Amino acid sequence: MTEPTIIHIVGNRPQFIKLAVLHDVISKQTPFRQFILHTGQHSSSVMSNIFFDELSIPAPDVQLEINASSPDEFVGKASSKIFSFLYGRPDQDIVLVYGDTNSTLAASLAARRSNKRLFHFESGVRTKDKNMPEEINRVLTDRLSCVHYCCTELNRQNLLKEGFGSCIPSEVILTGDLMLDAFLHIPESGESVIRSENYVACTVHRVDNIADRNNLGAIVAALNKIHQEIEVVIPLHPHTEKRLSEFKLKLNCTVISPLSYRAMKRFIADANSVITDSGGASREAFFSKKRSLILMESPFWPEIVQAGAALNCRPSVEDICNQFRLLASLNSDFDINIFGDGNASVRIAEHLNNTAHS
Repeated sequence: MTEPTIIHIVGNRPQFIKLAVLHDVISKQTPFRQFILHTGQHSSSVMSNIFFDELSIPAPDVQLEINASSPDEFVGKASSKIFSFLYGRPDQDIVLVYGDTNSTLAASLAARRSNKRLFHFESGVRTKDKNMPEEINRVLTDRLSCVHYCCTELNRQNLLKEGFGSCIPSEVILTGDLMLDAFLHIPESGESVIRSENYVACTVHRVDNIADRNNLGAIVAALNKIHQEIEVVIPLHPHTEKRLSEFKLKLNCTVISPLSYRAMKRFIADANSVITDSGGASREAFFSKKRSLILMESPFWPEIVQAGAALNCRPSVEDICNQFRLLASLNSDFDINIFGDGNASVRIAEHLNNTAHS
């Protein structure tokens, strides 16, 4: 019997990082062919090519070019193009999706419509906020998937409570986090990104925070205020830069270009603390034993907050400034085993092998 092809469908920075470690292990430990489809969600050189080059990921076998004016239009167009690629391929092929992006949802819809097995990494994350675009994407992707790879025990429990693995036929597997695999196995940049010895590493890019002028205005005002006490350094996401210009908002912080994975790892490691609305950066802060302020009312990883390693808040000047001042007094447990042991890629490869030969 011909081995199935593993079709990785990715579109943004965090997915490229997870793909890098998993693709490498699958190549070394399984007989599977692998295929990479890049949706083009992040297509600029600083948000895409740099990661493929730096992390030695093979060039995408297919790269979509999609012109879309809204997330819904992107999902529709991407799903149609992915379906056209998947339709007619062998049914035993496995489509592997990551996280909760619009690319993830588009690929999931196309996989099910083309009768392909859908495996979801980072399954079971829940904020209970049904207005959050990422929550919609991840809930729908989980419902369409037949295999759920979970980063944390909380993720696994969320799925079991919803009936996955019982009344909803599927496999629910605790693997640990591929982001931790990457953190442990990919070295940081040798040179410091910032000359300052005392700064706050900051990232802001979530749609809820940047698409609303009031939210982004409050975040900018708070960061400018904190910058008067300690330097705030922001690798500025292109989408955030566009909104700042559109809303005529000015950051008085230190603004730098987006960073590669290794440079970002060093950037966080050298920081005093982290302010972010990114699920990836909040985990990288935890792995680096840095306290973080998460600019979300309902964070993706409440386990980090429960460990005393982070605080979270809504986009309000007063809340951001007050919570930031409290970071230094947290009783943080960075040694708690939330995200596994750095062998998520090995567990996933083993499961794929067992699935193909069962």
